[in-house]
Amino acid sequence: MTTPELSKEQRAAALVKATAVRSARRVFKEDLSRGEMSLQEAIRQAKSDDALAGIRVKDLLQCLPGIGPKRATTVMDEIGISHARRIRGLGTHQVDALVARETR
Repeated sequence: MTTPELSKEQRAAALVKATAVRSARRVFKEDLSRGEMSLQEAIRQAKSDDALAGIRVKDLLQCLPGIGPKRATTVMDEIGISHARRIRGLGTHQVDALVARETR
């Protein structure tokens, strides 16, 4: 399957949309890393916004203060979350387990 040929206007619109998504994700991650929102609030906000729902769970966890790549991987393994999982794909039990893990 080949990719469709896009007109200049379609490419420009896609570029604007991609830039807006990257900007929204950057602001979201910065707010989370500064502690301006809890993990539960972040997941709730991300599930309601398509731009944020595409963030990988591992990236989300790494934005939390005190959690690096190794700890994020360990937490995901303990809960049983795939390393490729995105926020939109989290189930209610996985969200509950992540939030409970954060409060420890």
